[in-house]
Amino acid sequence: MTRKEAREAGFIMAFEYEFQKLPADTLLELYYTYQSNIGNQQDYLETLVHTTLDHLTDIDALIAQNAVGWTLSRLSKVSLAALRIGICEILYNEDIPNSIAINEAVQLSKDYESEKAGAFVNGILSSVIKSIEQ
Repeated sequence: MTRKEAREAGFIMAFEYEFQKLPADTLLELYYTYQSNIGNQQDYLETLVHTTLDHLTDIDALIAQNAVGWTLSRLSKVSLAALRIGICEILYNEDIPNSIAINEAVQLSKDYESEKAGAFVNGILSSVIKSIEQ
């Protein structure tokens, strides 16, 4: 498993969380039940999922502050999951440059939703970075 694949798995678990509200360990356990090729990115995946869910209140507050004219409940579940993963990497993973975190979140939203969703995610994540740099 590459880091990109681990990020995508984390995104899928963030998406699933919206429907099930399962704890991080349970989401990971379910993932491992059906995924046999975990590889050397298991630690990264587990850290990403745990950190995202542990800091969900702060992450969602940043989304709400920067998604002008939108409430969290109006955002698509795909965009919300991509934003959460992207913000988690921006705030809590110093090994990932902000540009990579944004690009990966945008690509996930494009792959799972649409080009328009990618532009939306890009705009919000760019705004988040500006707001935390001030």
